Amino acid sequence: MNQIQKLLCYSGLEVQDYRDCQPEIEEENRRKMHVYLNMACGLLFAITCLSGGIGVLREHSLFYCIALVVCAGLRVVDLMFPDQNGLLLRWLMYAFAAMLYALGIAEAVHAPEELSVTFIAFLLAVPLLFMMPPIQHIANALLFDGIFIGMVVVFESGRTVTVDIVNAVFFGVISCIISTFTMITMYQNALSRKRMREIASFDILTGMKNRNAYEREREDWASRCSVSLSCIYMDVNGLHDLNNSEGHDKGDRMLQVVALEIREMFGKNNCYRIGGDEFLAYVTDRQDPAVRKCVKDFVSIVGSAGYSVAVGVATESAGGIDVGALCRKAEKRMYLDKEEHYRVLREQQGR
Repeated sequence: MNQIQKLLCYSGLEVQDYRDCQPEIEEENRRKMHVYLNMACGLLFAITCLSGGIGVLREHSLFYCIALVVCAGLRVVDLMFPDQNGLLLRWLMYAFAAMLYALGIAEAVHAPEELSVTFIAFLLAVPLLFMMPPIQHIANALLFDGIFIGMVVVFESGRTVTVDIVNAVFFGVISCIISTFTMITMYQNALSRKRMREIASFDILTGMKNRNAYEREREDWASRCSVSLSCIYMDVNGLHDLNNSEGHDKGDRMLQVVALEIREMFGKNNCYRIGGDEFLAYVTDRQDPAVRKCVKDFVSIVGSAGYSVAVGVATESAGGIDVGALCRKAEKRMYLDKEEHYRVLREQQGR
């Protein structure tokens, strides 16, 4: 039962993996919505114009006009909220799918003596337009398939009724199966892309964002603060000596301990490993004394674990922050702290 639930509700993914993929999936659905609405409005407008001179189309011109109005309305909503995902995006997807299904049903009812090719085509194609959990596609297909069968029974007669019902049941099942396996594949691909990005952006040893992520995100930090931005530049003291004296396993362990404390103190999303023994963290909208207290507590915690870290802090008020200059200022202060550390160490060793 759990496997079926995972298959239908989460496209075969673990729940957390499914949730982690949702932002990318919503962005992809949003892009598809832009394209589909533009295409639908253009095609329906062209068909509506042509229906006046083509007899076959003229019979269904009212349906095309209504569908065009619906699509235009959805496009207006889409333009009013261009970056809004979540509930609004899902509503737009359902409304667009319902419009296509309804168009197919209307054409079938309007020509009861003919087989309903349009609805069957939509029944197979619509579930493949957007990325949604299989259960949602199945529910949509079954709902409109049931409405279609009910309308066929009421408005059609003779052999057409039997053939349309058989086609609706058969292709409805095919649609559910195809959409389920397609969604599983698409969600698995989304998860694979997410993991590849993580590999490219995260340091495996420490679990922190790496230099690639730092370079890509650095300039964005100026817009993430409303009051101030602080840069904390950190360098682990004694890594080279520890590697030489006790082995790289001990050095790796030291980096992992320090990285863990950095994440705990400053937040995983705010921290980067930018070099072999160098780390950097950003703090937004906190007063300089509060930031320095955090740094002091961090240094103390690392010291209690038997390690030492040189730290430099720089803070700038929001508004035109040069993040590169801020980081360089913090780096210079870190080197001053590092020199002081080794000066004191040399004095202790000389006694």
